[in-house]
Amino acid sequence: MDPTKEFHRNLGHWIKRVDHAVTLRTNTLLRPYGLARSQWEVLFRIAAADGVTQKTLQSAMKVESGTLTGIVDTLLKKGWISRTPHPEDRRINVLRMTADGARRWREVPNPITQLRPQMMQGISPDDEAQAIRILQRAVSNLDEIACEEGES
Repeated sequence: MDPTKEFHRNLGHWIKRVDHAVTLRTNTLLRPYGLARSQWEVLFRIAAADGVTQKTLQSAMKVESGTLTGIVDTLLKKGWISRTPHPEDRRINVLRMTADGARRWREVPNPITQLRPQMMQGISPDDEAQAIRILQRAVSNLDEIACEEGES
């Protein structure tokens, strides 16, 4: 088989393409608000939790510590969030939306609800549910391999 055709039949290739397209569209939507997709996700999670530790965010977002630190530092500089020591363990930082950040957050469109109708055009709810089940199984399979190999 032609390697190019084989590559384009690979599920991972299409997952990456969808993620890239979503990132491009999301960044375009958020640009007027001075945000990028990764920053929006951090703000979304902080707003939903009314304060969250960096460790919790890192685990939820499945990102490296250095990656998250860069995003958090940028949001701190932009005045969206504050970082304060945890009241019971000063080694842990708690992130919260600032008053100005909360005000600005209310003006930011939700890229999920904005882009979803366009992305899902022509895809039935049954097809979407099947795709989700397939991807959940693929992640579960890969997580099992990671556990067997001692990865965290």
